[in-house]
Amino acid sequence: MTTDVRKQSAGRTKGAHSFRKFQQASILILLVALCVVASFRSSTFLTWTNIVDNLFTNAAAIGIVALGMTFIMIGGGFDLSVASTIVVCSVVLVMSMDWLSPQGAAVAIPVALLLTVLVGVILGAINGTLIAYIGVNPFVVTLCTMLIFRGIAQILTGGGQTQQVHDILLRRRFDWFYDAGLPLWGGVGIPMPILIFLVVFAVGIYLLRFTRFGHYVYAIGGNEEAAWLAGVNTHRIKALTYVLCGFTCAIAAVIFVAKTETAGAESHMGKELVVIASVIVGGTPLGGGSGGLTATVIGLLLLRVIDNLLTQFNIGPEYRPVVTGLIILVVVTVDVLAKRRGST
Repeated sequence: MTTDVRKQSAGRTKGAHSFRKFQQASILILLVALCVVASFRSSTFLTWTNIVDNLFTNAAAIGIVALGMTFIMIGGGFDLSVASTIVVCSVVLVMSMDWLSPQGAAVAIPVALLLTVLVGVILGAINGTLIAYIGVNPFVVTLCTMLIFRGIAQILTGGGQTQQVHDILLRRRFDWFYDAGLPLWGGVGIPMPILIFLVVFAVGIYLLRFTRFGHYVYAIGGNEEAAWLAGVNTHRIKALTYVLCGFTCAIAAVIFVAKTETAGAESHMGKELVVIASVIVGGTPLGGGSGGLTATVIGLLLLRVIDNLLTQFNIGPEYRPVVTGLIILVVVTVDVLAKRRGST
């Protein structure tokens, strides 16, 4: 009897794993198909300028946050506060640079960057502590901190006033984080946001696939109680995933500020939905235990290509949240139906 139960359990696990592989392959095939459609729709779609300078560069900052979110969701968590965390980090970055501008760029930029990273880590640690150690539901915690963090940005900016570094020279030097790049050939190059993304992606792959921390994240998402009984400090690992996500939010804030040269309390509205959608569409389930960073990147690119196609078909921006929501709903529904079928 026990042997039969084990065989059934192993069969369900194998079936779920096969479904994940099929889902990720389907998303990749859909991405390629949409790129083909877009290339026929527009002769400039497959050009270096559009793919690298437009599509990839604009997706880099959100992609970095999506990498951090992937760790959280593989571990069975959730975070609605990432956009608000980016806002607070952006405001701190601009205000600290402006405050330190009399000291020169050599002092102002490194110190401001350090403060920004510290703020991102602290905000992530607040979420992680409440969720992992206190045991509050992730949805409730991050919904509340989403409002609290944006409120903090409102207070720091005196009611939401747009912040900007007044020293023009300092501002131009900081733009290096967006305008610089790695030159290749023929006058083209890889923009700095993509290079930053690739570094974060490489570190993330190492952490998730080749360290105990990454293995523990998967174990917690698969069965937190079993991981605890196996000796894993589940509270610490789960809290660290939120700290890591806060760190990625700080990096994204640096890219956004370098691009716009401003920071405002009302900016980045709705970006948390794009981040979460990228992770879910990539194949990481709500409940954790499986998923990966490469799949998240594919999910993000799929959403970006769809957005690009909507623009080409002259579909207004008011319809894009509807499309994104429908995509998430379909993916989650298919995932639930697959789990229900696998449990029978």
